[in-house]
Amino acid sequence: MAGIEAVIFDYGGVLSTTPFAGIAEFERKMGYPEKSLAQLLFGRGASPQGPTEDIPDHDWHLLETGQLTLDEFHERLVARSEAALGRPLDLGIYAQFLRELGVGVHWMMVHRVRELRAEGYRTAILTNNVREWGQYWKESIPLDLFDLIVDSCDVGLRKPDPAIFRLTCERLGVTPDAAVFLDDTRRHVETARSIGLHAILVRDPLAALAELDAILEAAAA
Repeated sequence: MAGIEAVIFDYGGVLSTTPFAGIAEFERKMGYPEKSLAQLLFGRGASPQGPTEDIPDHDWHLLETGQLTLDEFHERLVARSEAALGRPLDLGIYAQFLRELGVGVHWMMVHRVRELRAEGYRTAILTNNVREWGQYWKESIPLDLFDLIVDSCDVGLRKPDPAIFRLTCERLGVTPDAAVFLDDTRRHVETARSIGLHAILVRDPLAALAELDAILEAAAA
């Protein structure tokens, strides 16, 4: 195994709890059909855990690649909502749901980032995210622990596009086979592996860290 020089972390679902938790409960509370809000938000094939397909012309893709503002996204969301939900989405109730959702930090992941830096590894965040949410998530963790942040809304690319993985490696100054990537979305992990990255599907943070340690130990042997 080639030596590992860098570790790349997704934000939501890896460094933090999933930002989409609670969508299924909100659907039930509002009496919407199962998965209807998720698919309205993220497109076909979506689940309450978030988007599962990349649909280049869907509003969520446009939002996360910086081609739509959040206000524009919400306007278009409301316009499409009656057909999906059976009645128009009440944007005030939806906004309150988002405020109450909250996102927690996986501090064991953040602590491991600190250790990795001390051990000489380069570290990065690679996230699909929304420009208007940037201040919130960037204040939730110490960004000085990361050599690089690649945010989809800033670079106009979005996972699982292989180009955003290549861009991240280029900016870190490493080849894909010299980096490990952690993400909670299977398709992102599969794409990362397809271009040569070592990749870990995060379901449980502690289990993912154990897998990361095993990869690093094998590479150093």
